[in-house]
Amino acid sequence: MHDWTFVSLIFDWKGARLSLSLRNSSSEIVSLIAEKVVNLSVPKRDEWGRSVSVNEVTGPTLQPDGTEVLRIEMQSGDIIEITAGSFVLPY
Repeated sequence: MHDWTFVSLIFDWKGARLSLSLRNSSSEIVSLIAEKVVNLSVPKRDEWGRSVSVNEVTGPTLQPDGTEVLRIEMQSGDIIEITAGSFVLPY
């Protein structure tokens, strides 16, 4: 997902479902889905400068409690962190 563009994020609070839209390297809009979200951190500090591009994705990594953690490092230096029951990743 390196250099993919972050487009939008929609969080359904009641359903605990996150849909993150990204533009891939073919300029297609694709979705990353997280189900049973228990934690969501979306900082916007732009410590490395303003950017809408993804630098690196880590995970999902299984946690001892059965949840999974996915980290999306933006080229701005911000790290979006999602803890959820499961993920559906775009390819």
